[in-house]
Amino acid sequence: MKLFTTVLSLAVLTACSVTEQPIPEFTAVPDSNLQQMQGTRFDRFVIDPQADFSQYDKVIFFPTQFDKLTIDEGADNQLTNSWNASTWDEMDKICQFFDDFAQLTFAQKSGLEPTNQGGENVMAIEFRLMNFMPYQRRYQDANRDTVALRGQRNGLGSITFQAVVANSKTGELLAVIEDGMELNPGNMLIVKGDPNLQVDSASRMAQNVAWRKTFKRIANRLHEDLIRLKQS
Repeated sequence: MKLFTTVLSLAVLTACSVTEQPIPEFTAVPDSNLQQMQGTRFDRFVIDPQADFSQYDKVIFFPTQFDKLTIDEGADNQLTNSWNASTWDEMDKICQFFDDFAQLTFAQKSGLEPTNQGGENVMAIEFRLMNFMPYQRRYQDANRDTVALRGQRNGLGSITFQAVVANSKTGELLAVIEDGMELNPGNMLIVKGDPNLQVDSASRMAQNVAWRKTFKRIANRLHEDLIRLKQS
């Protein structure tokens, strides 16, 4: 009886550890030879239908680019002036958050190993920050006397981005991703649920957490979708 129980337990554990992602479906993109993947949590994830994603078992990430990043035209002038004053080093540190999470996420998950060397079996991915709608000034310019109460702020802002996926050796385009996400530090605004212990949402810590949480979500969703394509 004990042996049967052990074998049964091992079988259950093995079955639980093998989780196949649902096979993606696609729709045609008008006036293009690309196809839109369905079921993705990105607004737009289009692929070359001729690409064979099953051949890839490694991925190389190029540094996140911000040279085309613009402040949204609808932003308040004070907010626009604040973020336009950002230095190259400040923005590079923000982009480094995503670069770090991309490496960490793919290293911790199976199926696509991060690497620094290209090859036929290596996907190259580059993210580009495209548009930023700020809801508050960067922490360097923030009013230190203003304490954010829960629900009184919408977060740091919203960011739109684009990612290009290609064969790292041939440069063949495999996919393009486009989406926008809110930047919000979330539940950290109130420490241990005590409204008297509030974290200033315009502080350096809160703003960095907002960027980091968003980039972490993007990295996780990217891995999930690429594994679906690899298994299809």
